[in-house]
Amino acid sequence: MIKEWSGNKVDVYLEDSANEKVIRRSFAGANQFLSDEQVTQFTNALDSVTDLPVSHSVVIEEYRYTK
Repeated sequence: MIKEWSGNKVDVYLEDSANEKVIRRSFAGANQFLSDEQVTQFTNALDSVTDLPVSHSVVIEEYRYTK
């Protein structure tokens, strides 16, 4: 099997304390090689423009396997 990168996405989780929920927002199309600094800067930028505070972010790497 050959492992081939097919995409990355960043999921950002926002705290909605008034409704006692955590809201997930997904952003597809991230670069293959993300640094911690890039993810931190992206998360901080979102935190500055949303009413809800950001809880945390998750980078999801997607791969496909071929024969």
